[in-house]
Amino acid sequence: MPATPVREFNVVVKDSSRVDILFGHCYPSTYRVGMTSLALQILYSTLNAREDTSCERYFRHQTRSPATSIETGRPLRDNHIVGFTLTYEEDILNIIQMLEAGNIPVLAKKRCEEDPIVIVGGPVVSTNPEPYADFIDAFVIGDGELIIHEIVNEVQDAESRIEAITALSMLHGIYVPSASPESVGRNMISDLDSLDYPIAQIVPDVETGSKLEPIFGKSFLLEVTRGCGHSCKFCLIGHVCRPRRTRSLNKLKELVKLGLEKTPVRKVSLIGSSLGDMDRLEDLVCWIVDQNVDVSVPSLRADSVTPNLLECLVKSGQRTLTIAPETGSSRLRKVMGKGLDDDDIDNAVKLAEAAGYSSLKMYFIIGLPGETDSDVEDTATMIRNIAQHSTMRITASVNPFVPKAQTRWQQEPQPEIEVLRNKIKQIDEKVKNVPRVTLETLDLRGARVQAALSIGDRSLGKVIQAAATYGGYGGWRRAEKESGIRFLTLANDTEHLSKGFPWAYLRE
Repeated sequence: MPATPVREFNVVVKDSSRVDILFGHCYPSTYRVGMTSLALQILYSTLNAREDTSCERYFRHQTRSPATSIETGRPLRDNHIVGFTLTYEEDILNIIQMLEAGNIPVLAKKRCEEDPIVIVGGPVVSTNPEPYADFIDAFVIGDGELIIHEIVNEVQDAESRIEAITALSMLHGIYVPSASPESVGRNMISDLDSLDYPIAQIVPDVETGSKLEPIFGKSFLLEVTRGCGHSCKFCLIGHVCRPRRTRSLNKLKELVKLGLEKTPVRKVSLIGSSLGDMDRLEDLVCWIVDQNVDVSVPSLRADSVTPNLLECLVKSGQRTLTIAPETGSSRLRKVMGKGLDDDDIDNAVKLAEAAGYSSLKMYFIIGLPGETDSDVEDTATMIRNIAQHSTMRITASVNPFVPKAQTRWQQEPQPEIEVLRNKIKQIDEKVKNVPRVTLETLDLRGARVQAALSIGDRSLGKVIQAAATYGGYGGWRRAEKESGIRFLTLANDTEHLSKGFPWAYLRE
């Protein structure tokens, strides 16, 4: 396989001999997933806008090698800085495997002067970097755009690797485990309009439906909002990405115009949590459609949809409405702080069908704190009732509760796998014979791994390193047994965090 899996537009290639800093931006997953990452597009554009820096991309899968760049085949270890974005906890195994493939020592303490500085950012480490501390030289806590230039400047100015890492430890929003700081602040951008934004985005030239096509298709990624203002008790974004910030309508229109001039697509994908909270979302969507450009919106809060908004989305080609009731129980929604009642959900479904939508996707969580059999029954009843009163195809995604660090439910236990399995079975038995309904579930074992990594401490490093060698869920079980460190039952233990939080040094 060639270094570049497909032809791409807006790739930046520089003569490495004419720059001071070589930066390897790594996405520890497939090319397809990585090319859907807004963080990748932002950092790639920002770094390559510097005359003194060359940023090239690396992916774990779907390329010739995870240790050679897409642009020129540059070896991973030839970079001065290797930066990863960690969006999903389990991708830490891919990070370790990429380091190994690149002949970079996995353990930070074993790296020497010739090794690149390994930095990780993203929502996972902004909430709890401790399980990964053995492998990483420095973590970016919060919004990376605020600190990326300072990182490059410090590395460029330092006379040694140790001096560079020491300098990084003194920057706001940078956590260097070897420095053992008492507190680390979080970088938070208050005004999105003030940020430079990538208008010449990288787009792969592939056919629709290709396994290399980004998840949202070939489109211009437009970040509309960042953060969330609802603070549901289970949700990471609603706790560590507050407050919600929104770009102005005029700025968004400007970015669309410039972006479609520089990026060869005729589709705009809106990015952001709780998009429906944007005051003028309907104006933005309908304006984009009026430019003869398709637009896609991920999920919407059920209480934010309007007839005109949905009609504009249908006009642009969108046929699936995605909402997240979280549970069919109105009582439990109130407890978790969701702020939706049954009428909001029913109304959204009716409006979608009237606007011409052909399918509906709904996200639910089982195993929530305080959940009863009656609450699970309410979820099954909601799915069944909506299906019986609608002609749309319905996909119900039912996934287990995962306690997340720094949320209000961080100390709540995750139910045993058998308990979760019975809850899914309870729902499945109620909807399996209902026409046009499909039930989807996350691998319960993967949810167990995700939960342990979310609330774990630095002792998990030994488990992670071994699991990266073996792979799969069986690898986690084997790593737990060999290390003697409790891992797969960690999230079931109500006493695990009773003596303090491993991430307590992280501050606002």
